[in-house]
Amino acid sequence: MNLKQKALDLTYKIENNFFLTVVRRSLTMMIPFVLVGGFACAFINLPFIDYGSELFDGALGTLHSILLFIYNGTFGLFSLALLIVITVSYCIEKNESPDKAAMYVIVALGAYGAQLNIGTSGFNFESLGVKSSFSAIFIALLSCFLYERLKRITAFSLKKYVSGMDVMCANSISSLLPMTFVVGVAVLINLLLHSFFGVKSVHELFSNLSCALFAHVHNRFFSGLLYTFLLHFFWSLGFHGSNLMEPIAQSIFSDVAADTVFSKSFFDTYIVMGGCGTTICVLLLLLLFFRKTRLGNLSKIAFFPVVFNLNEVLTFGIPIVLNPVMVIPFISTPVVLYCIAYAATASGLIPGLITTVPWSTPILVSGYIATGSVRGVLLQLFLVATGMAVYYPFIRLNKRIQELSAHKKLDTLVEALKICEREGEPPQFLSRVDSLGMMTRVLFDDLKDAIKQNALFMVYQPQVNSDGRCVGAEALLRWNHSLYGSIYPPLIIYLAKAGGMLSQLEEKIIDMVAQSIAQTEKVFAGDFKISFNITGKSLFWDIESCIDNALKKYKIPAERMWIEITEQDVISKSDEVVGTLKRLKAKGHTLLIDDFGMGHTSLLYLQSGFFGVVKLDGSLVKNIVHNETNRNIVDSIVALGNKLGIKVIAEFVENQEEVEVLHSLGCSWYQGYLYSKPVSFEQFVSYLCRTNEELSGI
Repeated sequence: MNLKQKALDLTYKIENNFFLTVVRRSLTMMIPFVLVGGFACAFINLPFIDYGSELFDGALGTLHSILLFIYNGTFGLFSLALLIVITVSYCIEKNESPDKAAMYVIVALGAYGAQLNIGTSGFNFESLGVKSSFSAIFIALLSCFLYERLKRITAFSLKKYVSGMDVMCANSISSLLPMTFVVGVAVLINLLLHSFFGVKSVHELFSNLSCALFAHVHNRFFSGLLYTFLLHFFWSLGFHGSNLMEPIAQSIFSDVAADTVFSKSFFDTYIVMGGCGTTICVLLLLLLFFRKTRLGNLSKIAFFPVVFNLNEVLTFGIPIVLNPVMVIPFISTPVVLYCIAYAATASGLIPGLITTVPWSTPILVSGYIATGSVRGVLLQLFLVATGMAVYYPFIRLNKRIQELSAHKKLDTLVEALKICEREGEPPQFLSRVDSLGMMTRVLFDDLKDAIKQNALFMVYQPQVNSDGRCVGAEALLRWNHSLYGSIYPPLIIYLAKAGGMLSQLEEKIIDMVAQSIAQTEKVFAGDFKISFNITGKSLFWDIESCIDNALKKYKIPAERMWIEITEQDVISKSDEVVGTLKRLKAKGHTLLIDDFGMGHTSLLYLQSGFFGVVKLDGSLVKNIVHNETNRNIVDSIVALGNKLGIKVIAEFVENQEEVEVLHSLGCSWYQGYLYSKPVSFEQFVSYLCRTNEELSGI
């Protein structure tokens, strides 16, 4: 493994730390909350609208009040909402049931309330807003962690007292002692802050420490550099850096003066373009180079707020906060741009600021107004280009890590599905509340869109007889997801079955197969067939009419369309299902049993008389050369097939030795990588024509 891959794996492990995952997922859940408040804030702070104007008979004042209500109702309760969402996210990761998750939320609320200083002069409603986001993150994770472990301890759970109680009542009583302990810990932390540091909150502690640092920095350049670094460092940890550093901004950098370079307006004009972290650079990169990805879609939503320097959609949506990859450019880009802007202004290359500009003023406009010169605009453009160069490799790396994470999550889901298949257990992923369940539901929603948008497609694996002539193909379903890549086909079928979308999916499959048959007939005059797979559940909707309509639409004979059903799918013996199978066979369709073994179900299928072809189970073919038992089983199946007039096809044929053994046992149709992997329709038609022409001596 090379150094680059090791670094990628290490970054992946750090990024997928349990607690970081919980927080980032929570921030993602908060996007609607942030969007509503962010749009309201953007409109409130539009630099070219005077809401106090009587121009529209006070209508602007009413609009301003409405926007304030929206902003205060969202960002004014941001920390409280974040606390609840983190707690819920923690429970989801732990696959806790809804009733137990409710107790986690109650405990977290109690712990959070205990350190708000409610009822004292230390309480401020701003503590519920954005400024206390770090406290909300810390208390939520701490309370969940402690509560989860305490409720496992028998002495804390009061189990002997709750025996026989109603479930909800038992959960509540069992939470009594753990909650008391957790709330007590929160109170103790608050008292320690009071006693040792003389502050009322963690937010105030860090604010005071920051002010103390600036007391020892007397150089204007270095104080501005420190301010820029600390503000973004605090943001990256989940603090509201702007609020935390506000006392410093007001006391040291508030005025625009001729003899100073750095000021709060300098910072707003040149450093936080698009919001903290100079996220206008991120927005432009996403729109230019990543617009077809999930992040590209996010950037379209974030465009309007970022223009007015509100970046919460990006910082929480990517996310940047607590992201070990993205925090590097988030901190370093403003620092680099600060040095460039300071040098350009101090050297006289760019005029100094002549007026204060509102922080929400869009880029370019702010550069011109602040300096009264087009050179201010040109400097902004240069800074944005520099920032994009800094951000670009990190956004690419972050995208790769997200893809790696997505693929590993998909592998976990696929492996869980395979275990269910091996053990014969019905999967229940859609109903799970953990991350696996969430991912399954996301995939199901994406599958619905993929069906509507015709994003699914078929590949074709040729089937060859003992003469080497291609006699047809099996059509296999494929789906390339934009994030997860190629999706395991049985997972697609599970999603469709469990989500009630099987009929819509199979309509698409039947139409694609029928169209392929019609197109093949135009270029190949010989005999061929194409088969496709259905499940036992497929026979419970009107699949017969769907097939009939496809045959009529493309004007193809039923004999060319073969229908496979897996041996594991138990077919109902209801009159409706039996009638469907009889009619399909009578119309000319050949019915196949896929994955045929010597099980009870397989023999019952043969007894029914509906099936004209069996496809040997892959496990029989893979070991047939060296396993005498497998050879005897295949010999028996072929002999039974000959007596019943049933053809046998061997799948997973990978070498000539297997062909020779199978041929000696009487099996003369083969499918596998020895002949061809599943290929596109065009490649299949080419293979079909080529093998038949070669054997015809053309």
